[in-house]
Amino acid sequence: MSDARWIEIEAAVAAAVRHFSGAVEIFARLPAVEQESDKYSFEMGFMHAMQSGQTSMEAALLRILDLCGEEAPTGPRWHADLMARVSRAVGARPAIFGAEAAKAANETRQFRSIAAHAYDSFDRMRALPAVESAGVLAALLPAEIERFRQTIDP
Repeated sequence: MSDARWIEIEAAVAAAVRHFSGAVEIFARLPAVEQESDKYSFEMGFMHAMQSGQTSMEAALLRILDLCGEEAPTGPRWHADLMARVSRAVGARPAIFGAEAAKAANETRQFRSIAAHAYDSFDRMRALPAVESAGVLAALLPAEIERFRQTIDP
């Protein structure tokens, strides 16, 4: 049975996994797309899926910080600060992410910035590290959150 405090966190994690997995699938299909109108749709779908995955993951992490009584980062670099913060212990709270998930989350965060601000210059090769990181997060995120949950709330 799920503890009600974790319902929204679990939903946000599931959404992040779905979006990151979808982004990986869309990206894999891009080389076979020939028509420019289809290429546009696939590229935009990919970038939106990456942004949605990142946003959902951040929503879960912000809810976890709130659950722990910890204020969320603020200011113009709050996204980067959030990724850095969840990668280390703060006070009695252990790190939420291990090293591999932290590295992947930072990569997808950086890509979201590109997708949000430089979408007219999509470069498939430059997106490769972010796609690989999305795959890592899709695979690791549920276990990372569950490990953290069992540590703080066995």
